[in-house]
Amino acid sequence: MRPVKLFVVIVLLLGLLLPQRAMAQQDKSQSQLLAGFNAWDIDKEKNKKWRHMLFSLRARRYNDSIFHKGYFEGDLIYSHFNVGNTKIPFGLYSAVKDRRLQGDLVALGAKYGYSWILSRTWRLEAEAGVAVGYAWFKEYDCAVCGTYYGKDDRIFLLPLLGINVVYLIN
Repeated sequence: MRPVKLFVVIVLLLGLLLPQRAMAQQDKSQSQLLAGFNAWDIDKEKNKKWRHMLFSLRARRYNDSIFHKGYFEGDLIYSHFNVGNTKIPFGLYSAVKDRRLQGDLVALGAKYGYSWILSRTWRLEAEAGVAVGYAWFKEYDCAVCGTYYGKDDRIFLLPLLGINVVYLIN
């Protein structure tokens, strides 16, 4: 079976719809490639930005049988981002509230998830985990996104939460 996923990512409580292609490798294993892209500002008048291009390569191992019950997943993530003047819930990444950050990040993540069979071709999945990453970026003044403050880099923890709706193509 070849699954086609509509992956609803709730990363930092920001909902994004991301298409994803997954391929079964063995009886209990699966690999996935995810690509995401957002080129639009959240609020152009207030200069709020959450632009990004994201790629993620994933490997998944099911405990029972493929596309059924619990699984463990490892992620390799790359993103180019342009984020600014945005308040992220729970005080996470407070630097983007007053400044604009433009740069790149790489991360390694681990998740546990569970898959429910809804019908012969539909599945529902829920997953949670964490990624450890490294980001390097340039900082700019957010009021006009013109004043350059300098370069910075940091190591970070990124919470990973997701709900997946899966359609299996025979």
